[in-house]
Amino acid sequence: MELILFLATAVCLLLCGYVGLSSRSPVFIIVSLTAMLTGMGTPLWHILYGIAYNPELSTIFGATVPTIAVLGGWVLVFPTLVVFMALRRQFGEYGIFQSWSVIGGMLIYFWVIELLGVQTGLWSYDNEIAAFGFPFSLFLALLHTFCAAAMLRVLFEYWRLPLAVTLQLIPIWCGLQLLTYALIGAPYYAMSYLSNNTWLMTIGLVCSLGLIGWGFVIIVNGFVSLKSSYGQTARIIIQPEYPYDEPASGE
Repeated sequence: MELILFLATAVCLLLCGYVGLSSRSPVFIIVSLTAMLTGMGTPLWHILYGIAYNPELSTIFGATVPTIAVLGGWVLVFPTLVVFMALRRQFGEYGIFQSWSVIGGMLIYFWVIELLGVQTGLWSYDNEIAAFGFPFSLFLALLHTFCAAAMLRVLFEYWRLPLAVTLQLIPIWCGLQLLTYALIGAPYYAMSYLSNNTWLMTIGLVCSLGLIGWGFVIIVNGFVSLKSSYGQTARIIIQPEYPYDEPASGE
């Protein structure tokens, strides 16, 4: 499994480098490398949420970080980069329906990743069910989706900017992970640690789900406002051509 992940990581980085060179934008390689770097912090989130790696996995950095946490860091931003690469030139046709469709597609992607990790024995959960029958794997997939969708929105702001400015994506991605896993998920994991009471865990889960849903609405509205600004830019570019097509007064 680790060999397969290593080969997939190499292919992903080569692909990001090729797309970055062809599009003359460093965002692809910067985001993918940053995701791998922040993958070293994955064990911290796993401790908070009661997720355990397989002890037989190889580790790095003093046997504290599993190798797959670093090699697989790009998995969190892969759908973001793919969607961004596909939509960056046709963003004028991007709307609310497309935004929610992208979020839904990302959710399915991350849910499959979580389920595959459990089925193959890469990691396991302390609680398969978060509360009132809600799958814990789906809850994690929602957190991953929020982080990836927020990064997608950010990428449209940094597209075609100089390298020195694009480097701001490094702290932005780190900040998004802190916001997602440390703050948005806090109501759930805090209640889980404070008490085993089902009702308290349910309240914490509902609060976290509410924050995620609110975040999705903000992201979608952000895409809509960005689309509007793209349209206004297009009108500004086209408008100066009109006077040359109109006859002069008095003719």
